[in-house]
Amino acid sequence: MAKDIVSRIGEVKDVRMMWDGAIITEDIELKEINEDFILLISSGTKITFPQEGKKLNVAVYCTNGVFIFESKVTKVVSNDPYVFCYIQTPEKFQVRQQREFFRTRFNLGVTLTIYFNNGEKKVINCKTFDISGNGASLLITPMPENENIMKIIFNPTSERYAKLGLCIHFPEKEINTKVEFVHKRYLTEDSKNEVCAFKFLRINASDIDYITKQCLFKQFAEQSKALK
Repeated sequence: MAKDIVSRIGEVKDVRMMWDGAIITEDIELKEINEDFILLISSGTKITFPQEGKKLNVAVYCTNGVFIFESKVTKVVSNDPYVFCYIQTPEKFQVRQQREFFRTRFNLGVTLTIYFNNGEKKVINCKTFDISGNGASLLITPMPENENIMKIIFNPTSERYAKLGLCIHFPEKEINTKVEFVHKRYLTEDSKNEVCAFKFLRINASDIDYITKQCLFKQFAEQSKALK
């Protein structure tokens, strides 16, 4: 099983752990995987790992996806400035999603811009409905100025535009990328609000990593709240 995990995980980019409703958010390094144990190391921070015998959930974000498994702590060793946490190698693990398609409901501010061939542009300020490293769905309120702009996107032959740009406002970072319109639907059967899906075009790999990590952290936080 350990060899199978190692071969499928690829390069580890981030690790998060949760137990008893608490989340370890500090940086953790996955140092070793073998048939007997998985070794996690923290350095430079004062992390309180769970006690020996405690079960914990681990999410490993890597190049090949997000791997989720439950395990048990077998030993915790402190050797300042390092903390070594040994956990049992799990018998099975779950591949949550590939990184580009790790989609999460998110309420983020967004600026959607239509750039025209003549140099003009039109802007919609709205919110994300959900997001992944591959694209985002936007929740757009039917205001007159929005309706006119969206008609252009839905029917581009009526007024040609050069490209669509999206600026996503995370609390600590803004991500800018070109997008293409994919489809739209109403939020509910009796709602006038529309959810419009867009695919990212030529987005930086580092931005995909950032979005996917934010999605992973948000899902872990929601799981933590549910367990309290």
